[in-house]
Amino acid sequence: MRSVLLLPLIPAVAPLVSAITLHKRDVPAVVELPLERRQSAEPLSKRDSPVNVSITNEGQTGYLLNLTLGNPAQTFSLGLDTGSSDLWVNVANSTKCSASDDPCKPFGLYNASASSDYKPVNASFNATYAGGDNAYGSYATDTLGLGSTKIKDFQFIVAESSTDNQGIAGIGYKISTYEAAHENKEYDNLPYALVTSGATKSAAYSLWLNDVRSSTGTILFGGVNKAKYHGELQTLPIVPVYNDYYSLAIALTGVSVQTSSSSKSYTDNLPLAVSLDTGTSFTALPESLVNKIYKDLDVTYVEKSNAAYIDCDATDKDYNVTYSFSGAEITVGISELVLDFQQPGFPTGTCAFGLVPSQPGVNLLGDTFLRSAYVVYDLENNEISLANTNFNPGDDDILEIGIGTSAVPGATLVPSAVSTATGNGVAETGSNTGSTIPATITSAGDSTVTAGATSAPVSTSGSPLTSSTSSALAAMRTTNAKQLLSGLAGAGILLIV
Repeated sequence: MRSVLLLPLIPAVAPLVSAITLHKRDVPAVVELPLERRQSAEPLSKRDSPVNVSITNEGQTGYLLNLTLGNPAQTFSLGLDTGSSDLWVNVANSTKCSASDDPCKPFGLYNASASSDYKPVNASFNATYAGGDNAYGSYATDTLGLGSTKIKDFQFIVAESSTDNQGIAGIGYKISTYEAAHENKEYDNLPYALVTSGATKSAAYSLWLNDVRSSTGTILFGGVNKAKYHGELQTLPIVPVYNDYYSLAIALTGVSVQTSSSSKSYTDNLPLAVSLDTGTSFTALPESLVNKIYKDLDVTYVEKSNAAYIDCDATDKDYNVTYSFSGAEITVGISELVLDFQQPGFPTGTCAFGLVPSQPGVNLLGDTFLRSAYVVYDLENNEISLANTNFNPGDDDILEIGIGTSAVPGATLVPSAVSTATGNGVAETGSNTGSTIPATITSAGDSTVTAGATSAPVSTSGSPLTSSTSSALAAMRTTNAKQLLSGLAGAGILLIV
């Protein structure tokens, strides 16, 4: 991987004042920092207050979050990942990184002895991610900095050994941290630590990645920016697994393709639980559905590279792919799916296409979807709110996310939204109140897992998962579009291979 320059952290204002839930205030409890997109030579890789923090997009490899750890501060650039929950950093003497010649240095190397606030935690970390990446180390606490926001005694992982050049900033559910899965001990990971520190009122954040050609965007912990989306936010229930919430997944109920000559709608394998995952570069959906989209848009799939290509000139056409979630719709223009790079063997004049077939039971809406959607992840109420991105926003209109139900300003519950989903089309509707609803999830084409069942989870082969395997699921993330697996992605039960 090429070197990546670290972005300077831009101070932001986040005074702690008394919140008035759902009301706009001159100084809401939010911090907004820019994100910057960068290109990469590894297009198919995944990296896995509101406090808006500086993050960098490595082209097709995901988005990097700039933060500091330690006192005095040590700077890091970490992969922002809604598909995992732990934050971990490399150290200079790890097996991957060395002080004299290492690929990790551009992303930051942690030095515990250089921080007066460092404290070890008696808990280990040993995660294997899909695609082969792994990290081993131990938990610790130190002072975390996000712009001008400081969090004392923030818990994270010091990776003594890893196969990844950069660390990860996981911002999923705290129940899905490695320690929670293995030691049954929950701690406040980043979204919850911001609440505990007083920087935000709720463990919720909104994401605006801007368009595929843009170099700017934001992530906003604890608030929404009404200027950055069209229409109104529509709220959907997150799909539970075994009567609890592990993955930021909602039910996809329809897909349609609009071209200059036709409009076609498909429901193959739908409703389907799909994870909205910033750690995944591409969108990955069932092969039968993807093949029909390929045919409509004249896309060619290359199995050897697990990538597809389309004429680069297609970016100028008025074609769209629209995703429906119980009636809430997000439209992705063809220009957001035509990616300006080639894989070896692609014909001259063609570009990569941002949709690939998924592995069974692992369905992800990655960056090629998320750039077209303004997404509010409400971990407190187990809901996700969506609206179509405004790629040309005016002045900021930031509102604080308050506490309690219906906390996202301007968001409307989708009536009778699908709250469970399977690969064979079985679904149920719920009242969409954020309450736990038993889910029926298909982890493979035929193997069905029912939430709340007493039997062991099944793998994609239909065989029982061991307790050690299933408990490690929370730590998994996507590292390559050819091996699209992440922690309970799409609310499925996955097998580490």
